[in-house]
This record gives sequence, structure tokens and C-alpha cells, in this order.
Amino acid sequence: MLRPYSNLLGSSRSAHRATLRAERLKAVWQVARALKAIVSVTVNAAVELVLICCLPLAYLVSTYLVVDLPARFIGHRGAYGKVGALLFVGALGIALIGIARAVQDAPPVAPVRPKFAKAMFGLSWLAALLCTIGDLAG
Repeated sequence: MLRPYSNLLGSSRSAHRATLRAERLKAVWQVARALKAIVSVTVNAAVELVLICCLPLAYLVSTYLVVDLPARFIGHRGAYGKVGALLFVGALGIALIGIARAVQDAPPVAPVRPKFAKAMFGLSWLAALLCTIGDLAG
């Protein structure tokens, strides 16, 4: 006598339902993991884009503020009071990060050669000094 296949037996319906539930749950988790990966990649790309665009300009502005604000204070010109002090502390922090990265030979954030990045960082200090001298002379 032929016996029916196990999935066709009435007693296997509960097992079939459990398997179906497990497969659905697995599919939902796969979709959740895929969404998490997409969001993670998108956020990382946005952060890297902001760093590439803003960090060189932040280094330039910070070098100017680190040189100019103390010179304004010493020259008895308006150094913007408490706001100037906060600007100076923030600019000093950014400038120190740039100096530390240059000393440690860290790879540049922008897609340029490290030697070029160091030269531009040094030139930003020179430009800040020249702009400060111009500001105090005028």
C-alpha cells in the first residue's frame, strides 16, 4: 500500500505552518538588515562628504582665528568679548587636531597627496599671519 508524502498528511499542517512562519520571520529580518545597511552606508557617505568639503575650510578659518583673535586682544582692538574667547577655544581645538594629524602623518581627508595637504596646511598658517598683519595695519 502506498503511503502519502509527509507534507500531505493532516498531522503535518502544523509543522508546515511553523515552517512558513519561520520563513516569513527570516525574510522580515533580512529586509531589516538590508535597510540598516543602506542607512549606514548613506550616513557614512554623508559624513565623509561633509568632512571632505568642510574640514579644509575649517582648518583655514581656525588658523586665522587662532592668530587674529589674540593679536586683536594685544592690539587693544575689539576681540568680540566672550564670543571671541569661545571662537578662539574652538579654533584652537580644530587647529590642534590639524597639527596632530600632520605630525602623525595621517592620510589627508581630501583626495590629495599627503605632501600637498601638509603644504596647504602650512600655507594656511602663512595666509592667516598675513591677513592678521593686514587687519592690524588697517
